[in-house]
Amino acid sequence: MPRRMNPPQPSAAQPGAPRTAFPALTRASPRSAMFGLIAGIDGLGTSVAFAALIFSGTLSEGFGAGVSVMLLSSVILAVYVSLRSRYATSVAQVQETTIAILATAVTAATGAMAAASTGEKVATAFAILATSTLATGFFFYLSGRFGLGALVRFLPYPVVAGFLAGSGWLLLEGALMMVSNAYTVFEMARSFRDPAVLGILLPAILFALAMAAGLRLSPSPLAAPIIMLVSIAFFYIALWVTGLPLETVRAWGWLPDLYGSGGLRLPSPLAVIREADWMAVLSVLPMLVSVPLIAMAGLLLNTSGLELAAGRDIDANAELKMTGQANIAVGLLGGASGFTGLGMTLLARRLGVTGRSAGLATAAVTAMALPFAMELAGAVPLFLAAGLMMILGGELLYDWALATRKTLPRLEWAVVLAIVLSMMAFGFMTGMAVGLVCSVVTFVFNYARLPAIRLAASGRDRRSSSDRSAAAGHVLDQNGHHIHILELQNYLFFGTMEQVVGAVRRRFAQGDAPRFLILDFRNVGGADSAAVAGLEKIFNMAAAEGVAITLSALPLAVAHLLERTVEETRARGKIAIAADLDHALEACEEHLITASGGVPEPEDIAIQLMRALGPHPRLAELVSVMERIDHPAGKRLIHAGEEADDIFLVGSGAVKVQLTLANGRALRLRSMTAGAVLGEVAFYLGGTRTADVIVERSATLFKLTRPALEQLEMQDPELAVLAHRLFARALAERLTISNRMTMLVSG
Repeated sequence: MPRRMNPPQPSAAQPGAPRTAFPALTRASPRSAMFGLIAGIDGLGTSVAFAALIFSGTLSEGFGAGVSVMLLSSVILAVYVSLRSRYATSVAQVQETTIAILATAVTAATGAMAAASTGEKVATAFAILATSTLATGFFFYLSGRFGLGALVRFLPYPVVAGFLAGSGWLLLEGALMMVSNAYTVFEMARSFRDPAVLGILLPAILFALAMAAGLRLSPSPLAAPIIMLVSIAFFYIALWVTGLPLETVRAWGWLPDLYGSGGLRLPSPLAVIREADWMAVLSVLPMLVSVPLIAMAGLLLNTSGLELAAGRDIDANAELKMTGQANIAVGLLGGASGFTGLGMTLLARRLGVTGRSAGLATAAVTAMALPFAMELAGAVPLFLAAGLMMILGGELLYDWALATRKTLPRLEWAVVLAIVLSMMAFGFMTGMAVGLVCSVVTFVFNYARLPAIRLAASGRDRRSSSDRSAAAGHVLDQNGHHIHILELQNYLFFGTMEQVVGAVRRRFAQGDAPRFLILDFRNVGGADSAAVAGLEKIFNMAAAEGVAITLSALPLAVAHLLERTVEETRARGKIAIAADLDHALEACEEHLITASGGVPEPEDIAIQLMRALGPHPRLAELVSVMERIDHPAGKRLIHAGEEADDIFLVGSGAVKVQLTLANGRALRLRSMTAGAVLGEVAFYLGGTRTADVIVERSATLFKLTRPALEQLEMQDPELAVLAHRLFARALAERLTISNRMTMLVSG
């Protein structure tokens, strides 16, 4: 039965699994037996087909052992995964996606062994099987052990789809090779004139069409096994009616040639190690590298499908680790890799098979066929194996190359087609190379489209956290456009750095070039040498324009890359390093204020109030109701957590608002200078202080207590309104700056 890997639609959750596997098998015996029979017939058919795909032509001597190995692989995978999986109803199978690649690798390796004997070629084929399965097992196990299951998700979806669709083509191509015993398109076309070849090809096509129709028209899980059994029955009835002896049919290639006799026939590991051409195995290593990756992609796709169907999460890393252990055991026997099959697992749920009995029943039925592996292999017509490969390959091509046209954007679908067409025209290795190139190009293209600039703003709209006097604020309103800020983000490389260079070039080209350029790296994950070259361009442009550059929040790795470039730039222009964007802005603002002639701090607080509120005859009285306090630098003015019963007005000096983090580090939130109002938010909300306030420079402050303000409201409402106007103005100024930032971000 075809093993689809596309996720199904969500359905009801899986019933709870019993505590032990074997009692479950006993309690659910009727349904389990029915499912086991269906899965066993499917496993037998695909095992014969997979073995025929790999061990055909000059390797046909290993066909019987190949069937035995495939059946035993299916038994081990089904038992181990059933007993250990987090999803109790999981049914593991040898998967066709990796078989298609392995068949291509075996053909390439043994095709180059012109002087080797048949036994050496067969041993080499088993060596390739064992190597790929062991590599897959260890890759699965280590990925699950170290929680690396998500790594495969870095492969772009179109590339994965292209590989899976390409595997479908390899299965179709393998079926035609199996039928024609030819390895090129021209040889295949020439062989189709042979009646013996047509005697396999036409029934194989009819069988594939019947399977496709049966699976689409009938919802019954018995459809595929019945079609297979009826096809075999028709074949033998036709032989009986025509009187053709089995020897003649085998000579025509309609039935497999069997070498030797007996039931289960497994390759000797020592003989494989001794007789295999390991140089030929190494020659196809690039092909084998893709097997674990494609297998992991298939396993994770199937796991995602089971999560949707069951309505619960499944630990993908645990499934990888467990499936890796099963594949290592299979690989030691020279078997083929496999993992949980989505279609068969969902079929078990549809039939009401619960717990671990699904996988155990499958293993039991398959195990019963093991003693008769040679006889069963010799009795299955070759058209059945070829037809199964056609239907499996056709479904992979349809699901991943044609059906994805409806879900993928055109460019991504073109990547899928490019990989498939490359495999068709030039072979698997070229298709894999195209896939890797498409993977890199897709990554660069998609990542380069991500914005490297999080926010671009001027110093008028993006202010430091320093609360300044009204006069200083007026200077920054008039001259803030001389500061240009670029907040960078993501990883800077050749694909994204041009965005930054272009933005700086456009800003410098405007009529009024800035005097300060701040590049903030707080959200930058890293940079490469191309990004360093781009930053060097920016430094050169800034030096030519006389613009001072500040680099803020530089990551250590980026700072190390820029060390030489920064030193060279300092000889030609101004460049500074700041701990963060706030300190960078504060320094640039100080330069602008100083360049404008400075804003001296007035001795009289009433003058500051007049600049904030305008002329008023009672400003002096407002100052008189406040308590004047002088504090040296380092004095803690406010403690986080205390009641907010005071509002402060900074007369001179500076204070900073800071928050103590869990690790003990102090984080500066704001810096406040003369004219700033402090503590009004918590005062009005009636809560507690959320941060500490520490005197940064010796400061004179004026404090208005809550009782004093309440007394004013009762005895002198006009003066109370004047105080509220002062505090409301401070809140409004902060809100105005916040609104500017909101407009910048949303725009």
